[in-house]
Amino acid sequence: MTLPALKARNCRWIDIPGASDARGSVNFLQPGKGLDFEPRRLFYLHHVAAGQWRGRHGHRQTQLVLVAVSGGCRLHLDDGLIEETVTLDDPAKGLHVAPWVWHELTDFAPGTVVVVLASTAYDEADYLRDYDVFRREVSAHR
Repeated sequence: MTLPALKARNCRWIDIPGASDARGSVNFLQPGKGLDFEPRRLFYLHHVAAGQWRGRHGHRQTQLVLVAVSGGCRLHLDDGLIEETVTLDDPAKGLHVAPWVWHELTDFAPGTVVVVLASTAYDEADYLRDYDVFRREVSAHR
């Protein structure tokens, strides 16, 4: 299934190759083959309570790839000019989120697990957690 192009700047869907047979399916990402960066961090979101959110921040430098490996959720993107919401629910599709994009995950289905690959190790200074600060900095960055 081909997904529509994203409107948020420098964000895009990534096809995650895989194989299936009678035993099940396997999908894989490799730097240089669908993944544009060498991952420096991997984390996953799970057991998110009904009505709760994750994310709600932007990054100055970090690139992310998010994959719903089980279940699904809504992903809200804002690049400072364009806001859009997409559904993340296919383990064969990842979403690349560039730096300078505010992102928030909501509406988690029960049992959802989202794996996130990050291009950098954790650094609190990279995070933009205040939306007003994000808007000012992303405007200056353009």
